[in-house]
Parts: sequence; C-alpha cells; structure tokens
Amino acid sequence: MIFDDLLTTTKDMQNLQRKKALKDGKDRQKNTDTRYRMLLTRINSLVEVLVYLYAKVELPVNNEVLISLSALMNDMEQIIAEGLASNESVIEAEKSFNMLQNTMKKEWGKQYVECTGAAVSTLEAIKGIAPDRVNTCLEKIKFAEVWSLDVRNFEKMSEGLDDADRLIIGLGLDDEIIVFLQRTNLGRATLQDLNDKVLTWIRNEELEQKIRISFVKNR
Repeated sequence: MIFDDLLTTTKDMQNLQRKKALKDGKDRQKNTDTRYRMLLTRINSLVEVLVYLYAKVELPVNNEVLISLSALMNDMEQIIAEGLASNESVIEAEKSFNMLQNTMKKEWGKQYVECTGAAVSTLEAIKGIAPDRVNTCLEKIKFAEVWSLDVRNFEKMSEGLDDADRLIIGLGLDDEIIVFLQRTNLGRATLQDLNDKVLTWIRNEELEQKIRISFVKNR
C-alpha cells in the first residue's frame, strides 16, 4: 500500500515537473518573442529617422551604417524564417542594433552642430530684437540636440530652422549686420562697427533705443 502511494506520488511529481518545464519553455519563448518585436520596432524607428535625415535634412549618407542596417534587417528575417525566434539570435541582433545606435549617437553629436550652429549663432545675436520668436525657434531646434529614435524631434528641429530662416530674412539681415549684432551681444562692438549699412538698418528697425554704447575700462 505504501509502495503504491509512493509510486503514485512519484508519477505525480514527474507530471508536475514536465508541466513546469513546458511552462518555463513557453515563458522563455514568450519573452524572446517580446524582445524580438521590441527590437523590430526600434529598428523601424531608426530607419524612419535615417530616411528623414538623409532625405529632408540632407545629411551626408553614411554607407557603412546603411550596409550594417541592411545586414541587420536580413538577420531579423532569418531569425523567424523557420518559425520561432531563438534567444541567442535575438541577443546577437540586439548587439548589432546597439552598435548602430552608438555609431549614430557619435555622428549626430557633430552633425547637430553642423546643421544648427550657424542658425543658433544668428538667433542668439538677434535675441534682443525679437526675444519671443527667437526663443521659440531655439526651443524647436533643441528638440534634436540629443540623438533619439523619435523622428518628431528631428521634424521639430527642421521646423525651428525654417522659422529661423524666415525670421532672419524678415529682419533684412546680412553678414555685416549679423556680425555687428554678435559683437554687440558679446560686448565687443565699437563705433568702428557702425558703418552706413548697419546704421541704416538700425534706424529702419527703430532699434536706436535698444543699443547702448559704453567706454571700455582701462586695463
């Protein structure tokens, strides 16, 4: 009787272990599938951002990045070619994606300055003339200051740059006037900078009361 009870208990334990193993396997597969879908979503976002930057912003195309991205997309197709995704394959694909992300983060740090530097410098120079409009432009431009997978941030940046162009054109600024304003903001403008063109522009814009002249302290 005791032996029969032990045998029954052993079989029950084995059944429980098999069920647990099946459940664990299903859970692991579910986690792998979830990671695969999340990675695919991030890759799609990266593609969307790159298409926007290369087509709209006209950044120089990084062919190495495009080749690596194409290879990653092929890997993603192969992962599910035979059905269920394997954990090891997804891990390798994540590593490839992270390498691409690191490359773009480093590149964008320089490209952002190249894309926005001239506009931001000019906006800072004319901040005293149209502070509200300038701040709005700067806020939009800074949406893309840090690399991200949200294409809306780069769309905001482009919108800010377009607004800045319209503002600068509307104010009738040329290089001489911009240099004068930049030097004024830095406290370095002198009477020598006030040529006829600059003076005419100041009068036309009625800025006489907004610009001050002071003596440089002897050192």
